Amino acid sequence: MVEIIRKQMPESISLSAEVSRILQVSHDSAYRRLRCETAFSLDEIVLVCRDFQVPIETLTDFIGDVISFRHKPVGNSLEEFTTFLTYFFSQINTISKFDSREIIYAAEDIPIFHHYAFPQLSNFKFFYWRKAILNDETLQNQQFSTSVSEPQLLELARKANEAYSEVKTAEIWTSETVTSSIQQIKFFWEAGLFEKRCDIDQVIDELEMLIKNFQKQCDLGLKIKPDGMVTQTPFTCYLSDLMIGNNCVLVKTNGNKTTFISYNTFCFMNTRNPEFNHSNELWINNLMSKSNQISRNGEKIRIQFFKALHRKVAELRKFVEDN
Repeated sequence: MVEIIRKQMPESISLSAEVSRILQVSHDSAYRRLRCETAFSLDEIVLVCRDFQVPIETLTDFIGDVISFRHKPVGNSLEEFTTFLTYFFSQINTISKFDSREIIYAAEDIPIFHHYAFPQLSNFKFFYWRKAILNDETLQNQQFSTSVSEPQLLELARKANEAYSEVKTAEIWTSETVTSSIQQIKFFWEAGLFEKRCDIDQVIDELEMLIKNFQKQCDLGLKIKPDGMVTQTPFTCYLSDLMIGNNCVLVKTNGNKTTFISYNTFCFMNTRNPEFNHSNELWINNLMSKSNQISRNGEKIRIQFFKALHRKVAELRKFVEDN
């Protein structure tokens, strides 16, 4: 168990200190367990595995078709949503601390980290999720306004985007990856859920800024931070003609692999199951092999792709004008 747990942690974190905290024992007692001089009890194994998000079956031989996934449930209150976003930030922040780290993101929708660089677009996403998906009762009679925001949520979003900008990433997009965001904006406009015309204009402006920022990252093959600073973090983007079906993320850290799969619109569940991760990696590699790389390479396809995206935004503006 010790070696499995050790591989899940960045080298900068003291495993003995973490075990001491989790089990509420002295550092000496933690050391004895880590050196296998004292055996972990079953209760202690459960506590340690839970804290480090390691499925217990990974400590034994692979159990048939059983695969454990972890997820963070989210309630419909602002407090519960803030807790969920805090957990989400802690996940990407931990990934960013590993010496060797890589994310491969098969994007059915725009990867949420891109939204988080833009406050009004983030603000709209949070409002949409809480009102339309979570049925937060405090929002049921409210319209969206860019003049109202939750600073704590926006700060968590900014930090998540900044952490994401420090992780080497390959993203796989399709021509429909922006569609869900456009449909969400259209739905709110048709339902009369924008307080003022200027509110939807600001959201669309930032969606266009997101596309331009994404285009710049593809041109450079490098990540860009929320303040606009270009990093030295490699960024690769592929354009696929095949449907992806759902948001699927493969994370590699110091030789370990974790798969994150989306559900309920914006939530993710994850597993470190070796067999599942191997199968997912084969699927992702096959998807990339049948896609066109548009970061740095494939200039003609890249230009055509972004022209199409900007055309979709222009059509959204026209829709708002006509309705």
